[in-house]
Amino acid sequence: MSRRGLGVVERRIIELGIIELGIIVLWTVAACATAAQCRAAADVAPAELTPSDFAYGMPLVTPADAAAYRLALPAAVYEQTRVGLADIRVFNARGEAVPYALSLPSDHALPRGPGTALPLFPLRSDTAAASDAVRVTIDSSGADVRLQNRGTVTAGGTVKQYILDGRPLLVPASALQLIWPDGAADFTGRVRVEASDDFAIWRTLADSAPIANLHAAGRQLVENRIEVPATRPKYWRLSWVGSSPPLELTSVIAEAADARVQAPRSTLDIAGSASAAAPLEYEFDVGAHLPVDRVNLTLPERNTVIGVELLSRMHAQDAWRRVATTQFYRVMNGDAELHNDPLDIVVDSDRYWLARVSAPSGVSATQPLRLQVGWRPAELTFLARGAGPFLLAFGSATAQNAESNLRSIPESVAVLPATLGERRVLGGRSRLIEPQPKFPWKRVSLWTVLTLCVLLLAFMAYRLSKEMNRTTPG
Repeated sequence: MSRRGLGVVERRIIELGIIELGIIVLWTVAACATAAQCRAAADVAPAELTPSDFAYGMPLVTPADAAAYRLALPAAVYEQTRVGLADIRVFNARGEAVPYALSLPSDHALPRGPGTALPLFPLRSDTAAASDAVRVTIDSSGADVRLQNRGTVTAGGTVKQYILDGRPLLVPASALQLIWPDGAADFTGRVRVEASDDFAIWRTLADSAPIANLHAAGRQLVENRIEVPATRPKYWRLSWVGSSPPLELTSVIAEAADARVQAPRSTLDIAGSASAAAPLEYEFDVGAHLPVDRVNLTLPERNTVIGVELLSRMHAQDAWRRVATTQFYRVMNGDAELHNDPLDIVVDSDRYWLARVSAPSGVSATQPLRLQVGWRPAELTFLARGAGPFLLAFGSATAQNAESNLRSIPESVAVLPATLGERRVLGGRSRLIEPQPKFPWKRVSLWTVLTLCVLLLAFMAYRLSKEMNRTTPG
């Protein structure tokens, strides 16, 4: 190859490399420009929402001046909001959003009250024969109980058993505290605790509970408390296991079990309709995305027991999802009608429900089932920033969660209850429809121009490579 031919080839190679570099640069510039547009769009702060950006609103009625208020959200709010309640706001009189937070109320325990001293009746002689020899007499008012023996129990001897009158108890007891004289002799032993409602059938609550009263070198070890399952029987029986100790009980105090107060709940009753897909399926439309955690079915006929598979789904076009399989009943017991308890489930916010009844069912399409759902309404706490009256706005397809963290507020700050007024239209139902995304004309134009440039450079590279093949000697 001549020096001149080699120089032409080198120039062509350099030109081809420049073209390839130009293609790479163009695509890099396009990618960077797109990324910059995305970052610029993300950095733009969303416009401050106003009440008219939401479909509906309810005035908040506050009883007195306070720093914060709290209320439970009604079902009407759930009907027009998305799952999770992200599309709600609280506005003051100037139309400014104020800080708010949502929380779910929980069950709480009541403080234990003082123990109840139960009437104590000692029984002596043989343990097995003692209870059998006892006859219970209750006066007409029910305020007094007398224990009488039928001659087999001796008046003297050590105490083998104690009978306790449990009727003074107003709540279930979870422990018994045995009281004996301060100067009682040292001993260790075990006690059996039983309960009865008719003095004929006894059930064991504690089979062999340890009891101790020990003293040494000015110290003492006293074990006189017996824990039992929470119960409220009419009568208690304490029996010494083995030999009786050298003392007698002076009193027995029943400690109240922890009482729990359930959080306020809301319920909704929905009529079902027979499904067109199957004769033993019933569909229900709750009408809202409620945080349901308790369900029940109302049966149309008495003395009916059915097996049911419960299913749910978020949208009408979604596939059904199994929630639970159980039995529901409605039977007569004399003059009383008995029903199954509501079924506790994991929180389910689906709107549509399906009851698939096992055959034979005992129900028909002419007498459809009714679904009862229960939930704990979310509590809304908001700060009274700015002047009132305040407004709860809800229902938006575009609003994002804007909750504030109010847990740092001192507990000493008074939070007063607020109530809701009548619902009114703000922006209307159009706010519930998600807007169509705008077509990105600038981005499409940029990529179109860059793509054309790249195609042009590619064509030039192709022509250049063809010329190199012709000029290159064989």
